[in-house]
Amino acid sequence: MPMRIARAIMLSLVLAPAVGGCKQAATIPGTEIPDTPENREVLQTLENYRIAMVQKDPAAVLATVHATYYDHAGTDDPADDLTYDRLAEILRKRMEQIESIRYSIDYLDVSVKDDRAVVRAWIDASFRLRAVAEDEEDAPKVEGLTREKSRYARVQDFNMFELVRDGKTWLITRGI
Repeated sequence: MPMRIARAIMLSLVLAPAVGGCKQAATIPGTEIPDTPENREVLQTLENYRIAMVQKDPAAVLATVHATYYDHAGTDDPADDLTYDRLAEILRKRMEQIESIRYSIDYLDVSVKDDRAVVRAWIDASFRLRAVAEDEEDAPKVEGLTREKSRYARVQDFNMFELVRDGKTWLITRGI
C-alpha cells in the first residue's frame, strides 16, 4: 500500500505543472463567458436594455430592440404574441404601473454565429406595482390590487435573448 501512495504522489507531482500550466481564456468579469469583442458588444446591448428597464424608460428599451422583434410568449395563442409595432405602447403602459423596480441579469452563455447571437441568462427582478383604476383602458390589471395599495411582484426565471447585428449594433429580436 505505501508503494501505491508513493506512486500517486509522484504522478501528481509530475502532472501538476502540466495541468496547472494550462492557460484559461479570459472571461468577462462576473461571468464565465469568453472575453471577446463580439461577446462584449452583445452583452452591452443587454446591459443597455436592463438599465433602461431599471430607469423605467420605454424609449430607451425600444432603442435596444430590432424592428423585426417578435415573441410568441411561449404559447400557441397568437393573442399574446408581441411584435415591434405593439412593443412601444405596451412598454409605456406597463412602465407607468411600476412604482419601483430591481432588475438583474446573470449571463450564462453567449453563442454568436455570423450576424445572430443567442444569450442564455437568469433573470431576477422585483417590482412594486401601483394599482390601476378600473377606467384605465388597456392598462394591465393585477388581481387584488386596489387604488389604495400597491403590490410587489417577483420574477425569477431562465431567459433566452436573441439578437441580430444591424450594421455595427446588436439589437434584440426576441426575449424581452
